[in-house]
Amino acid sequence: MGYPAMRVHLDVIEKNMRDIVAKCKGHGMSVWGVTKGLSAPCELAKILAETGVAAIADSRLSNIMRMKSTGLDIPFALIRIPMRSELKEAIEYADYSLVSDIGTLAEMASLCAAAGKKHKAVLMVDVGDLREGFLPDQAECVAEEIGKLNPLLEIAGVGANFACASGVLPTAVNLGTLVRFGKTIESMLGRKLEIYSGGATTRSLAEIDGGLFPKEINNLRIGEGYLLGTDSSSGAELPWLNNATIELEAELAEVRMKPTKPVGETGRDAFGNVVSFEDRGTRLRGILAVGRQDVNIDSLIPLDEGVRIITASSDHLLVDLEDCPKKPAVGDILRFRPGYAAMLSLSTSPYVTKIFDGHEADGGK
Repeated sequence: MGYPAMRVHLDVIEKNMRDIVAKCKGHGMSVWGVTKGLSAPCELAKILAETGVAAIADSRLSNIMRMKSTGLDIPFALIRIPMRSELKEAIEYADYSLVSDIGTLAEMASLCAAAGKKHKAVLMVDVGDLREGFLPDQAECVAEEIGKLNPLLEIAGVGANFACASGVLPTAVNLGTLVRFGKTIESMLGRKLEIYSGGATTRSLAEIDGGLFPKEINNLRIGEGYLLGTDSSSGAELPWLNNATIELEAELAEVRMKPTKPVGETGRDAFGNVVSFEDRGTRLRGILAVGRQDVNIDSLIPLDEGVRIITASSDHLLVDLEDCPKKPAVGDILRFRPGYAAMLSLSTSPYVTKIFDGHEADGGK
């Protein structure tokens, strides 16, 4: 096995999702299992399909195409608003798309008619985070336009995004705005909508028992919650989920006593940052063969006692080892728990070996 390695405990992840699905079901909500955080490995898709999720969701069509090629009998959802250049493939390979543009909806409807194929669209509504979505006061004009579309493109529901662009959290107020948008669509179309998607992990799982959601909200799109057992919007672990899901394993290539303050005139580092270091004397320092090209080090948590991250270059992670009870040596393996940003970067790096329940996968693809 090659290092660095990203070890994924699929059994823990599966248990997390089963617990999430059960809790959401108790509140009348379905769950879409979002796979993009791990770059959608087929190993993950296969276990998700057995957990009771209503759909597997990803932001990249290439990921959906790869997962679907395994023959999984489950709906797939494209959760990044589609580019015009990929609409034909979106309709062919996905069952749902999140859409926020009238022209895109019209083109999708035409493509559905030409292919004789049904596709479902969820209208995204911008309720404050200022990422994708129709504005709340556009509900009537949106309804008028979608009423003209070929019915093979079914408007399945409405949804909103939170905390991904601006940090805006779901509240009873902005979720109520989403519901009112959906009710206007229902009134003008003369039928009920299938989906009211109230966001993702952000605040949703932490406060699902606290009356956060209007009764109309019946779907959540969950990624971080089951993959890491955390909610990055608050920086908290979710106590009813297990966060021992993923580890980075990296090998020490150098261990040596060194000063803690750089010697000589300093400027910006290789990434344009001006960094300062506290003079703590001479301490045991290690270099791990993994760097910023592989992982976002800002959301890595050392799992070995006494290890402290100092900084990193593109290929080297520098750690303080002075306080380790047993002094590590060259060739030893140190372990880290990734946060969301670290998980994303590790999963996309071709230089990181991906291990699923002890079995190596070819780049996680």
